[in-house]
Amino acid sequence: MIQGKVATLLPFDTSILSLVRAWINDEAIRHGTGTEGPVSDFEHQRWYEAAIADRSQRLFIIGMGKGSQATPVGLLGLRGVNWRSRNAEFWIYIGEGSARGKGVADEASRLLLRFAFERLGLHRIFLQVDAINERAIRLYKRLGFRQEGVMKQASFVDGIFADRIIYAMLADEFNGDVVE
Repeated sequence: MIQGKVATLLPFDTSILSLVRAWINDEAIRHGTGTEGPVSDFEHQRWYEAAIADRSQRLFIIGMGKGSQATPVGLLGLRGVNWRSRNAEFWIYIGEGSARGKGVADEASRLLLRFAFERLGLHRIFLQVDAINERAIRLYKRLGFRQEGVMKQASFVDGIFADRIIYAMLADEFNGDVVE
């Protein structure tokens, strides 16, 4: 468990699989994650098993509140961790609409970035986001990510082709301000 002031990062386990499946079957979440839906129980179980077996991933439940009593509101993690080059891809989503706009994503992201840079010893964290996802882009800029490039019309969202923007942050650029 990694504790902040309003968010807690909890280990991902089977206790919230049905909740996570409900989140990923929400159309707005699917658009943001690029998931083709809807996701069946069988597909979701296979995703979970692959995710926990994959040593190149670190996956956490975002809890709103303190400790093990924190209410699960989303997921975040690192994928494609390259231990030799010490980099990984960051991703996050808040599944519970009532938790959006309360600073949970911001703090949970900072907690994960601190974990990635300080505990895992990673050097570079990057992400990809659709250019039309303004809310996510504001979060990433607040966290200190910098734009590195644009993949022209790389996503098809809501009937249009959208650019995908690549953002990244190096360990020495991270401002780890997290109130604990």
